[in-house]
Amino acid sequence: MLDIAIIGAGLSGLSLADRLLEHGRPIAVFEARSRYGGRILSRSVTAGPAASSFAVDLGPTWVWPDHQPRIAALAKRLGLAFFRQWDSGHSLYQIDAQSAPTRYIDTQTHDSARRIRGGCHQLIAGLLQRLPASILHPQHRLLQLADRGNRIDLVFETGNGQVSYRAKQVILALPPRLAAETITFEPPLAPKLIQAMQDIPTWMAGHAKAMLVYPEAFWRRQGYSGNALQPYPGAVLAEIYDACSEQDESAALFGFFGLPAFTRALYRDKLEALIVQQMVRLFGAAAAHPLQVLVQDWSAEPFTAAEQDRAPPAEHPRYGHPWLQLDHWRDKLYFCGTETAEAEGGYLEGALAASDRVFTALTL
Repeated sequence: MLDIAIIGAGLSGLSLADRLLEHGRPIAVFEARSRYGGRILSRSVTAGPAASSFAVDLGPTWVWPDHQPRIAALAKRLGLAFFRQWDSGHSLYQIDAQSAPTRYIDTQTHDSARRIRGGCHQLIAGLLQRLPASILHPQHRLLQLADRGNRIDLVFETGNGQVSYRAKQVILALPPRLAAETITFEPPLAPKLIQAMQDIPTWMAGHAKAMLVYPEAFWRRQGYSGNALQPYPGAVLAEIYDACSEQDESAALFGFFGLPAFTRALYRDKLEALIVQQMVRLFGAAAAHPLQVLVQDWSAEPFTAAEQDRAPPAEHPRYGHPWLQLDHWRDKLYFCGTETAEAEGGYLEGALAASDRVFTALTL
């Protein structure tokens, strides 16, 4: 019998586990993937004049520590450092495919934005160092929760078949929409609660990012910031930014796709070539030969995106539904994760805010 079972080993679930362990609570963390971090995903690549290795973020990239106290405090506790997003030089704006890009100077977009030295996954790596391996259970996909009065029975799918656990309390630190779509609840949750869960868009789940690694940061040498906005229909990447490391020993650009999920899937085998062509049109021949092109399509991630998430919302959703702030099944079932946060929902700060709320509820 577990005291607390946390479902989901992203930032919210791991930070909650860290605090509960400090409080002396016996817990276990279950993660459907073989890796930890959820939507936080950094990859190590090699580039630059010294052929050095550096991390690129295929999930969240920026934090705003000046007005996000939780992320600032966690980074300090883990010994992590921030650095400014590179914005020096001319940025580009292209209104349609036929027009030449317009140059402008942008000093506002990333004024308070910071990146984490070594990539956002340093948050996850730091938390994992504080957690004993014995409480971590990767490749455990939750299938069913059953309220048994004084406990909850959990059924997981693993590489070795189904396994069952019992817990006094269960924390769902995963997107509400995904929980509604993939978990069987016995007895069923109230229809209005399920509908509320289904109506909450999963942050980032409909989007995709591309990363281009180059031998050198040629755009900086040419006087460009690396920022380019191309919001017209048909643009492969709608936003492009510099992704070099702090010490400039690396060279990379990243972008958010403008193409919707259906189109990305249709042209998946051609996406890398289309991205390079777009870069050449923006920055010239120096962009024609990247060392590596990485594409991370979050809409194709079954442990991130529900079917409804393939069409992302047009604006930032309103998160923190009041029903997801409450306990369910008589103090045995809680919702966690950034989509449940009243403030900063969708951001890493929101994931920590949700973790704080649940921790307080569990330890009162």
